[in-house]
Amino acid sequence: MSALAPSRRGFLGAALAAIPGAYLLSFTTPAVGKAGSDVLVTHFLQITPADEIILTSPVAEIGQGTSTAYAMLVGDALDADWSRIRIELAPVGEEYNNPRFFSQLTGSSTGTSSFHQAFTKAGATARTMLLQAAARRWHVDSAAVTTDNGVVIGPQAEQRLRYGELAAIAARLPEPKALIERTDTRPRYATKRMIRLDLPQKVDGSAQFAIDLRMPGMLSAAVVTAPVFGGALASDRRAEVLKMPGVQGVVDLPGGLAVVADRWWTARRALETLEPVWAATPHDKADDAAIRAQFDRALATPGVVAEEVRGKGMAGLRDAEKVFTQRYAVPYLAHTTMEPMACVAKVQGGTCDFWMGSQQPQKARDTIASLLGLPKEAVTYHPLIAGGGFGRRQETDVVEQTVRIARAFPGRPIKLIWTREEDVRHDFYRPAGVSELSAGVRGRTIETYVHKQATPSILPRMYPAAMKTYDEVVTDAIQSPYGFPNRETRWVRSETHVPTGMWRSVGASHTVFAIESFVDEVAHEIGADPVEIRRGLLRNAPRELAALNRVVEISGWPGTGGGSAMGLAISHKRDDCLTAQVAQVAIRDGRLAVEQLWTVSNPGKVINRDAVVAQLEGAAIWGLTAALYGRVTIAGGAVQESNFHDYRMVRLADAPIFHTEVQESGDMEGVGEGGAPNVAPAVCNAIFRLTGKRIRTLPILEQFA
Repeated sequence: MSALAPSRRGFLGAALAAIPGAYLLSFTTPAVGKAGSDVLVTHFLQITPADEIILTSPVAEIGQGTSTAYAMLVGDALDADWSRIRIELAPVGEEYNNPRFFSQLTGSSTGTSSFHQAFTKAGATARTMLLQAAARRWHVDSAAVTTDNGVVIGPQAEQRLRYGELAAIAARLPEPKALIERTDTRPRYATKRMIRLDLPQKVDGSAQFAIDLRMPGMLSAAVVTAPVFGGALASDRRAEVLKMPGVQGVVDLPGGLAVVADRWWTARRALETLEPVWAATPHDKADDAAIRAQFDRALATPGVVAEEVRGKGMAGLRDAEKVFTQRYAVPYLAHTTMEPMACVAKVQGGTCDFWMGSQQPQKARDTIASLLGLPKEAVTYHPLIAGGGFGRRQETDVVEQTVRIARAFPGRPIKLIWTREEDVRHDFYRPAGVSELSAGVRGRTIETYVHKQATPSILPRMYPAAMKTYDEVVTDAIQSPYGFPNRETRWVRSETHVPTGMWRSVGASHTVFAIESFVDEVAHEIGADPVEIRRGLLRNAPRELAALNRVVEISGWPGTGGGSAMGLAISHKRDDCLTAQVAQVAIRDGRLAVEQLWTVSNPGKVINRDAVVAQLEGAAIWGLTAALYGRVTIAGGAVQESNFHDYRMVRLADAPIFHTEVQESGDMEGVGEGGAPNVAPAVCNAIFRLTGKRIRTLPILEQFA
């Protein structure tokens, strides 16, 4: 652990102690099951004699607000005083593994669904131990005491003790075999409108991101990487750069190099003087046209079955009165997190410390240990909040670069910040791909559904043990919620030199665009109403049908008139919420405008309703950005976009008016991604109803002029 950690923790603790519900970022490992301590510890939870209730969040805080949901769950089960609750982010430890993946992973919208039972149990366990401690102190039966808002109350009027006053006694008790549940089961916090615990510091600017972190003796680094993936450095002008004031060194990296200076802007300007020359690669002629042609050729091959075949599968096409076939294409997409990739690392002697917000800290720790030839125990992770993740912070590339640089400056903290240009041009992108769909129709019924998708893979590189004969990440939601009597889905693996990775909604952003666009196309061809054809296909799916009916109702479907039109889509992404959406579009002053978006989602159970709505609407903006503008262009083997001027985002003036409802039924599911996949097909279907033009290749604005 860095010698700086205790003093910095002390500074933060002193600064935040007076702030109710402050978001405390700890650099120390919580003492789990520490015998003889005055701190009451249960899994993920500590109660101190100072009356602090400290929760350890096993997931990264990347803007999603999961930790506040944990606090609400614990607050209810513990009957806690909300103003006493603090959050710290977990260090590396197997006890923080996501049970869904058996690793310390933040992803797939599983933060709340994977851990809600554990946090509820932690709160109930602590409450039981506090009741038992009070009973011992007052020499009464534990059934004679109760709790209220952070206070244990005995049978006598004067018997009132705050949790912190009982922490030392409770800490010495064995874990209870049976829990004493609250008699009042009404939630004190869950389902209520609670302000997220991380927001105050983000608003006042005191929140610590890796990009903000400062330490004594720190040096800053900026990197440049070969424009063509896999390229290597041929030459540069480092002799001149090393003479520049403030420059401390130039460090070679795999496929690139870094300038280290006393200030980041000095390092950044020095890169412009460096003028690196890159060696030729086998991919220097690769471009979008060649990649699309490769995918189209791949679709001519059988591929492998994705999920199971239903009924006759594709053989059902032979029995159809009519067969409709169409192709839909999507491009590579970047993440463009608001905080570019950043990390701080210090290598000293036989240890390494690193500071960042990571969606896979265990993997980052192990990567560093391997790189430096150190035991894993010699590498310490100091978790920070991060400015967006979307799967990008599951990667370890920025960690590896930072540690390689820090190794060249032993004992000095090194902060690496990527420029936005580096961030856009050296991402792990949402795969591009092409889907071919066929429908066998009899009358006004789709009897056979065949979907073949050609894309690069993700799982073999990131999580090879999870790879089946097909990649279930890039094929996510390919089956759709519809009850087609005959169904067959296939995937063709078609790799390119462009690196691919997790991306908010990943494969569902491919498959749902294709499916929901295609269902509308077929409905139009056979003269069926797009809502009625979906209702027929969902007659055995009550949750989906209820969401569809509700979104139709609240949107006033079909809502034509006034120069606008509506389109709809529905999907159920794996591990995420069922979502139905209606988009209203119009042409205003010659420009396409997405004016309103109605969303009805069913995530099973809801803890923090405000956070659920925020995630659904944030995901919708994410999906709308991808639908309207999103495209990573490959030419000469390299990404052509570089910053927000040519990799556009939906801005406030372009955002639609949102109407969002949440239904509840069944087990808890995620909400972080489910609002994204439907947006593109809903908008495209609305465009067709408005203009008669079909959009089958994204982004929309390149096809719609």
